[in-house]
Amino acid sequence: MNPLLKALKSRHAILQNKIDREQRALQPDTLRIMSLKKTKLRLREQIEFLERACQTADPDTVRRMLRSRSGFSMP
Repeated sequence: MNPLLKALKSRHAILQNKIDREQRALQPDTLRIMSLKKTKLRLREQIEFLERACQTADPDTVRRMLRSRSGFSMP
């Protein structure tokens, strides 16, 4: 699996755990939950983009595509 993809999926899971913990709190912070969910959604979009790109293109093309999109970086 692509190391970037693996890192994004790990971060996505971590955010889900934080959301779950905050929702179970006695007084959940709804603003924090919303912020975490937005971040998780952006990660999901990045994961889906990278999965599609890896299926259809060679690694050099994927690197160029990632560099051209803000928020992505890959060595």
